[in-house]
Amino acid sequence: MQFVAMIGERNSGKSTIIKSLTGCPNGSFRGFVQDLSNAHRIYVVCSSPQERDLPLEEFQDILEVCAVAPDCRGLVMAIQPTLPGIRLSIEATFQEITDAGVFQPHAFIINPGRDGRVPEADPIALRLAPFGVEPLNLQDSVPGFVDRW
Repeated sequence: MQFVAMIGERNSGKSTIIKSLTGCPNGSFRGFVQDLSNAHRIYVVCSSPQERDLPLEEFQDILEVCAVAPDCRGLVMAIQPTLPGIRLSIEATFQEITDAGVFQPHAFIINPGRDGRVPEADPIALRLAPFGVEPLNLQDSVPGFVDRW
C-alpha cells in the first residue's frame, strides 16, 4: 500500500495537484476516492494538518481504516514543511506511517510552488531521512510515479 506526501509551503498548490490526480471534490476533502474503472480506492487528505487540524488520534484512525479496507490502494496527503508545533508534523506523520507497517512511503516536494516560492529541499530531506524516505522534486518525478500508482 502506498503513502504519498505532497509537501509544499502554504498556497503552493498541494491541494490543486492532489485534486487533479485523485478527482477529490475540493481542497478540504478528507475521505476515500474510488476509481470507477476497477473499484480500487485511495484515502485523500487534501488539506494539510497544518492548515486544517488533524489530531494524531484521527490520523491513526485513518491509517487503520486504510490498512483493513481490502480495496484501499493507499493514502495521499498534503503536508506543509513547518517545524513541529502543536499540529501534526512531518516527523509524527512519517513515524505513524512507519509504525503502521503496511505503507510504502513516498514524498514529493512541490518545487517551485504555484506562488513561485521554492522550499528548501535539504532540510526536508534531513527530516525524512530517519524514515528511509528520500523526497523527490515534484516537477521531475510525478509522471513516472503516477504511471506506477
